[in-house]
Amino acid sequence: MLAAELALDDFPMTGSIPIYAAPHRMLRWRMALLHHTREVRMREMARWLVLMLCTVGPLAGAQSSVPPTVRSVGSGHTTWVLLNGVMGGVSGFGALETILLRDSVRVVSIDAYQLSLDSTDVTYEALARRVGVVLDGLGVQRARVVGHANGAGVALRLAAFAPERVEALYFLDAGALKANGGRVLSGTTLKFIPTMARIPFVRGIVRRKLVEGMRENLGVQAWFDKRAQQRYVDPMLQEIRRVVAMAIRMGHSKERDALHETLARVHVPVTVILGDAPHATAAAPVDIEALTLLSVCVDVIRLPGVGHFPHEEATAVVAHHLLRTSGDARLRESVGGVRGDCRGAQPP
Repeated sequence: MLAAELALDDFPMTGSIPIYAAPHRMLRWRMALLHHTREVRMREMARWLVLMLCTVGPLAGAQSSVPPTVRSVGSGHTTWVLLNGVMGGVSGFGALETILLRDSVRVVSIDAYQLSLDSTDVTYEALARRVGVVLDGLGVQRARVVGHANGAGVALRLAAFAPERVEALYFLDAGALKANGGRVLSGTTLKFIPTMARIPFVRGIVRRKLVEGMRENLGVQAWFDKRAQQRYVDPMLQEIRRVVAMAIRMGHSKERDALHETLARVHVPVTVILGDAPHATAAAPVDIEALTLLSVCVDVIRLPGVGHFPHEEATAVVAHHLLRTSGDARLRESVGGVRGDCRGAQPP
């Protein structure tokens, strides 16, 4: 047996350097480490990694309270349904919800992604049908539906498959999304994140990268303080294994109907509110152009200096556009070369 292997076997794998050993044995151990082969070095690294993974245990906070998936507040003749994207959950709509409630309305926030965290079918249609079940349980017959990012894809399918339930659609930094996934979500490296995130310092790196990624997509930074970071990032880390598993399923999901078939079923006014500050997660031009397939009025509003989270970065402005009446003659922005004149459109 190699000297290095003898040296390693002299000390139990207790998770710490054996400082209790006699000096001559410590010297022998250190010298062996300097001269052992590459294969032994790799085996040693593997042993230490396995030890770390076994001793760290489950993610800290994994058994803590799970963020709510549904929140219903207020009452009134008008009901707003808010659908978040992959990040943020229902708490991400807290500020917007507060302003909407001043108008004596009911606000129902639903995290369709949390509801579908362990579901096999994670297509937009499947998530929309689960939202429909929740609305049935809450007695919501008709509502104005707001979707942020991927939540817009869920909202679009809800309007397509349950047209009697949706009065108007509002997309926040999103267009007509074709599929519930993308290149990032289908990456093979995703599968290694849960394992690595069990290591404390790696988990800290993952959290920091998530925070930095969000900051890069913001136009207004002030709202994204430590408390907001906890609301957006920590729930994902707490359920990182389930989140990554779902992300992989999303990357491989395929909608039953083509996008043009879905759009043909939508017959309610659509308002799109986009952050105009440069950001990687901005709505793709092709997703905005796809809205020209709608037979209804499309109102596209761009907010200068705002990034991917308009409802957080410019809450009052977004609330104004949601609550305003459309009885006056308004000329919508040109979308894909087609100008939508909403003079005859039914007010949302």
